[in-house]
Amino acid sequence: MESQLFTFKFSKESTKTESIKQEPVELVMSAGAFIELRNIIYQYSGIFYTENKKYLLEDRLSKIVFEKNMSGYDEYIKVLKSPRYRDEVNELLEAITINETYFFRSEEQFNAFEKNLVPEIIKLKENNKELYLRIWSAGTSTGEEAYTIAIIIQDKLQKTFPNVKFQVLASDINNNALNLAKKGIYKDYAVKGLPSDILDKYFKKTDNYFILNDDIKQMVKFTNINLYDYDAIKTIKNVDVIFCVNVLIFFDIPSKQKVLTYIYEILNKGGYLMIGNSESLHNLTKDFKLLHFPKTMAYKKE
Repeated sequence: MESQLFTFKFSKESTKTESIKQEPVELVMSAGAFIELRNIIYQYSGIFYTENKKYLLEDRLSKIVFEKNMSGYDEYIKVLKSPRYRDEVNELLEAITINETYFFRSEEQFNAFEKNLVPEIIKLKENNKELYLRIWSAGTSTGEEAYTIAIIIQDKLQKTFPNVKFQVLASDINNNALNLAKKGIYKDYAVKGLPSDILDKYFKKTDNYFILNDDIKQMVKFTNINLYDYDAIKTIKNVDVIFCVNVLIFFDIPSKQKVLTYIYEILNKGGYLMIGNSESLHNLTKDFKLLHFPKTMAYKKE
């Protein structure tokens, strides 16, 4: 159960007690509490916090401790280890996986996706009776990456390949982010740098927001998937392109290798994995072949 903390005022005129909610004070995470919390996070997600990221964990979790009126991180750890731990752990993982993103964030990757990867994959499948191409945006956060893929499909690829049925799956571990993604309502930052023709064609502008068109929203299926959970990953099959951009940076080497094994298994032969331009699979796996494209790269399953 959540603990309720109270202080009491005693008046000279009365013996009554008055309960007053404790005012938030600055929380300090001890080295021991940091290690315990880091271990819990790692156990359930594979995300690993090094000692120099302790301040980030404090920043993300202090609000939870305050809102639950807990005495400190030690009490919070006890709750995380209690029989009702699952809901608490889910909330913990959501708190540490909030990421900023925006539409067409890596233009070079999307150019390679449109002009190189998709045409090559379709060529491999041209003898199939029904031509499907499935794309997965893993760690999609609030949906900008997945919707960017959908816009490219609608605006470019569907016209070039009218007989192909495109499917876009987007996943994240953060339910709050997924709920925002499903609404498709964004502020200025998310659409910064978008060409005016794309903005006018696929968004409705209000005083404070940009609302994505329903036909684009309906192209993307959102679901909660923990990349560290094999049972969840194996529900996804026959994927042709996986965008897992700036996600692996949160994992340590063993966790990265574990996740990459899962990804390789569900990726179709001839399919591609896209990761962040500052990321690399060097010394992590030899399963993929590195290919270079203008100002970006991709990893192919041969």
